[in-house]
Amino acid sequence: MNPVILIGLTPQGLSMLRVLSRAGANVVAFCSSKRNVGYSSKYGKKYLFKNTDDLKLQIREFIHQYHEKLLCYITSGEALAMILQEYPELYLECNVISGPYEVVERFAHKDLMYQHAIGCGFNVVPYVTLDKLDESKWKYPFFVKRNYEIPLPFKTSIINSDYDLSNLRTSVPVDNWPYIMIQELIPVAKTNRMEFSVQCYFSHGVLNGSLVGHQKRKTNTGLTSRLVEITDPEIVRDAVELCKKFMKDTSYTGFAEFEFLRDTVTCTNYFLEVNTRPCGTHSSLVSKFSNLVEVLLNPYGGAKLKITDNHVNWRNIARDIRVVLGCGISGQPDFSVFCSFDVFDIRDMKPFITQFIPFL
Repeated sequence: MNPVILIGLTPQGLSMLRVLSRAGANVVAFCSSKRNVGYSSKYGKKYLFKNTDDLKLQIREFIHQYHEKLLCYITSGEALAMILQEYPELYLECNVISGPYEVVERFAHKDLMYQHAIGCGFNVVPYVTLDKLDESKWKYPFFVKRNYEIPLPFKTSIINSDYDLSNLRTSVPVDNWPYIMIQELIPVAKTNRMEFSVQCYFSHGVLNGSLVGHQKRKTNTGLTSRLVEITDPEIVRDAVELCKKFMKDTSYTGFAEFEFLRDTVTCTNYFLEVNTRPCGTHSSLVSKFSNLVEVLLNPYGGAKLKITDNHVNWRNIARDIRVVLGCGISGQPDFSVFCSFDVFDIRDMKPFITQFIPFL
């Protein structure tokens, strides 16, 4: 069996490293830091890269010895943004998942993503890029975030006044204003909000399987620490149908995570974004689908993911500890029986331990 390349060893990269390696795959992983949680795993071969040019050199030296394109999964948002901008030829050198490049690159721009979503019937609150903003037509407060992955001093922020807006404009070079998105706040009271995601796997634009999960707890930076599978048939049906419609006719192959905010009173689902890669709750799929590795190794084969009897109740322990200690509203501890954990694995403990003792 030819090696499988992973780029990125964040928690979702670690999850894929374990799944593939335990099935007998020869996994070669590239990451930018030993502090990536998957770097200390006992599985696979790992290589560090300093920058994009270094990554290009290492991958080309590695794949040169094989006579066919190797399967390559990009497993982090940071790595995906870097490759789209600085190493697009990787899509010619390997069978890169997710792909094709043109589709992934298009949806990396949130304004283009939202245009497509609106055409598919999604509820999207009004938005505009900073270069096109006419503040006389907007009311404070409003949300600001990246329209495209560029280096910025913030991930998201709230603009409450002319003063805040002026500071934003002076802190970002004018050439980068098209990469900054302004968006209205979603008009749902905090007490009526439920954030949920739909983790999907597509082959040539056809949905092979999905998991709809309530993001019960999240860190301040937006990372999910607790996910519980949603079984309400109406929520599941409506959300999955939207996801299928979004990817129809795109030829998209790979993981995609759709994120929504639901108004529990009006039952309206507001679209937040789609991530065209394995997401941070990827390890929850391991307990939901019995043949996940089969699909990973044959992404274009169209095999359907086989559902297990498990009701997913997933937790990232390190994140959840931070949430519970620092959050009073949604961070209350409970005694649920968890069917799956992120990072924590008694067969591969070092990644979990090094989160707390990084010098090991």
